[in-house]
Amino acid sequence: MQVMQRWLAHMLWPVSCPICGAVAELACDCCLRSLFRPQLSRCLWCGELAPCKVHKGDRARIRSGAVYEGVMKDLILMLKYARYEAVGFRMGEALGKTLTRPEADVLVPVPLHLRSPRRYNQAEAIARGLESAWDIEVWNAARWAEDVPSRAGMGAAERLSLSSAAFAFDGDVAGLRVAFVDDVCTTGATLSRLARAAQNHGAEVVGAFTAAHIPPIY
Repeated sequence: MQVMQRWLAHMLWPVSCPICGAVAELACDCCLRSLFRPQLSRCLWCGELAPCKVHKGDRARIRSGAVYEGVMKDLILMLKYARYEAVGFRMGEALGKTLTRPEADVLVPVPLHLRSPRRYNQAEAIARGLESAWDIEVWNAARWAEDVPSRAGMGAAERLSLSSAAFAFDGDVAGLRVAFVDDVCTTGATLSRLARAAQNHGAEVVGAFTAAHIPPIY
């Protein structure tokens, strides 16, 4: 009976879990959770493994749930380019069950790039899943203040050249404990500059969370 129900559901909603292939499942919770393992945290301000030599006393970290490779990479590409926005919510829920809940007042997604053709923000989709898991409000307070080139395909030097002036905030974040959310951390430059901009607006930055990261190479 359950098999028949799943096939009927699949006919009405033709999706399947991209990990195990289960029909009528956008992404199984158990499959997603199997992909996540807490990674070594990184300094939010420079992207190096924490604690770094420069920012030893600062506890703001970038925490990721997986390495950006294999099935995890496929899922994120599906989320970003195949219009599977709902996968982001499920990923966020699973990520929230993997990582420790921060002492934050709001989760702020990295804003969608001004040149992006996407009609939804993949970082917000993940943040909504974290909101469900952690009961922390998502607030789209940040925006790009400058029309800078897309980060995709950039080398490390180009990414690190980004200025905190590239970001602005439409709401008053002063006095709030803020945690940022993104899909992938490469060098950490975008998160770092966004965090600096938030500090300049009076926020207390407690950290950042990403579904996956590309580990620093030494």
